Amino acid sequence: MVLVESRRHFQCAHCGTYHFTDTIEADSVRIVGPSPDAPRRPVCADAMAHALLDEHHPIDFCARCRGMLMPRTSFAEVTQRRRAWATSPPTPPSPLDHTALRGRRACPRCGRAFETYAHSGPGNVVIDNCTSCDLIWLDFGELRQIVDAPGRDRGSRETYRLDDEYVRRGPGNDDKGDTGNEGDAVRKRDPLRLLADVLFG
Repeated sequence: MVLVESRRHFQCAHCGTYHFTDTIEADSVRIVGPSPDAPRRPVCADAMAHALLDEHHPIDFCARCRGMLMPRTSFAEVTQRRRAWATSPPTPPSPLDHTALRGRRACPRCGRAFETYAHSGPGNVVIDNCTSCDLIWLDFGELRQIVDAPGRDRGSRETYRLDDEYVRRGPGNDDKGDTGNEGDAVRKRDPLRLLADVLFG
């Protein structure tokens, strides 16, 4: 078993088996049960279970790899609220995995290819997004990586209105300190993007 340090789990390089040091309850996931219409996991094609995240957000959950499939609005609400109420010290995220940007996965709901891109918020994670179903796929550890990344919004006890711009791009980080996100640094170096941000807010 090899330690995947950024995700805090072990994985067998030969067969792909996962080993986790924490229970699923530690990530505030509660499995509700299987369902005949449950989608298949994008990588191993295992049937996922219906589950609740933070007791409020219905998700599809893979018990084998602990990946999550959730609505984009749920993703935005969960990450925003968890960061706002975080009490643990922030953890600088690992560098962005550029090889993951070349990944090709299909949405387990509709079968169309995910759009894969660097998350515009904190954490340096790669997001798989089905724009047709409006769903987000998160590999195990990515949600925690987003929540634990530094930033002034973390621990602020403040939440923002979840309009579509927030859901797609995350909170504005230009004035919120270092979030450890390479995507933010790229945008700050792009003068056209900077001008658009100034003109259109």
